[in-house]
Amino acid sequence: MRTRRHPLSGALYDVRPDGNVDVTLGGVTGVFDVDGRWVSGDLHRCDPMLTNWLAGPQLPAGVPGNPKDFPAATPDTANAAS
Repeated sequence: MRTRRHPLSGALYDVRPDGNVDVTLGGVTGVFDVDGRWVSGDLHRCDPMLTNWLAGPQLPAGVPGNPKDFPAATPDTANAAS
């Protein structure tokens, strides 16, 4: 599963096999859809940008435009365009 901790709230976002996202904050959990709409649970608010980033459409490796396919900038290539 894809899991991330929210950088500001510290909430844990975990993508479920059904495509929804479990969000846990301070021991309270809620389930949200890909767009951040509440589905169930005691937690009723989340960051919809993070739910969409984690559970939304993913580009497979090898697809043009996938950032994973671009080489990382190195000191000798970072200024090559200037």
